[in-house]
Amino acid sequence: MSYQFYKVLHMLGFMIMFFGFGGLLIPAFAKLTLTKGARIMAYATHGIGLLFVLVSGFGMAARLGMVQGLPTWVQAKIGIWLLLGVAISLVKRKGNFGWPVAILLWILGGSAAYIAITKPF
Repeated sequence: MSYQFYKVLHMLGFMIMFFGFGGLLIPAFAKLTLTKGARIMAYATHGIGLLFVLVSGFGMAARLGMVQGLPTWVQAKIGIWLLLGVAISLVKRKGNFGWPVAILLWILGGSAAYIAITKPF
């Protein structure tokens, strides 16, 4: 598959993952109780998004010829991916805090984008 395909899949994965975050964060902040099906949908979209991001990220790395070793900026993005993976538990437990949690998620997503675009290290 082409580099462009992996790039589109990567962006789609981030959109799906943040859709899952929003599905849990907004109702928690509004003090609403989600049905079981709605919670499952939010967790599933988060997980599917994470999977898309991981697969497409390694696909792009392979297309760029990074088969021997991963540069530091790719390792940093993997670290952010791990943080975004466990962040769903933060949203579940502390989603009622609202804005601070949302801003933290935006900072993680923005950091991943910044690192991908500038490749600072």
